[in-house]
Amino acid sequence: MKKYLITGILAISCVAFSSNSLVWAQAEEKKALTAEEAAEAMKKLEDAQQKLKRVIRNLPKVDNAGSITGVVTCQKMRNNADAIVFIEKVGDNKFDPPSEHAIVDQLNLTYVPRVVAMQKGTTVDFPNSDAVRHNVFSPPTAALQFNLGTYPTGVVKEVLFDVVGETPLLCNVHSEMAGFAVSFENPYFAMTDKDGNYTIEGVPPGKYVVKTWHEKLKELSQEVTVEAGKAATANFDLKRRR
Repeated sequence: MKKYLITGILAISCVAFSSNSLVWAQAEEKKALTAEEAAEAMKKLEDAQQKLKRVIRNLPKVDNAGSITGVVTCQKMRNNADAIVFIEKVGDNKFDPPSEHAIVDQLNLTYVPRVVAMQKGTTVDFPNSDAVRHNVFSPPTAALQFNLGTYPTGVVKEVLFDVVGETPLLCNVHSEMAGFAVSFENPYFAMTDKDGNYTIEGVPPGKYVVKTWHEKLKELSQEVTVEAGKAATANFDLKRRR
């Protein structure tokens, strides 16, 4: 069942930037920034990118838990970031959803973060911290189809992702904007850093099928055995989809 809740106004103040001239590309009224304003805008955006979590889950406490760690190589990509490694099934795959919300902000005509991984049942906040109006929606092929309409700076809208799968994020106002919200049945997943490193923590001992997700690369899977208190290794070499 598709659900979304609309909240009120969130007081977010953020000035966006563009490289070189640092001018709003598609604002109703374009305004060039001074060098001081540009530096401050850059700092605010970098701070936002650092603070916003890319992984949201409710990981239960497990005695004698192990972990799965490794490196994912993303061929023909700029770096190895934003691949997701996940365990397909753990027990009966019934876990309490996180109470914490995921946040996908809109800054400088981009989704921040571009990719968010979350457990099924997570609520995602979509604030608009840009100086222009945005419309967040997902296409008919998405795991969760929704359209939040067009809304201005300072407004936050919420969507409950009570589904499993990939949901592309688009904007009717700015066709260049694209992101992904990927939801999983259980909390045992992790996202790679720029070097491709990842770690799935708190895994109960047992045998599992571990899979990968990437927005442009082919899915791979392998069987992994996790021993109590030990780290199992699973590396992946992802190639382009044909």
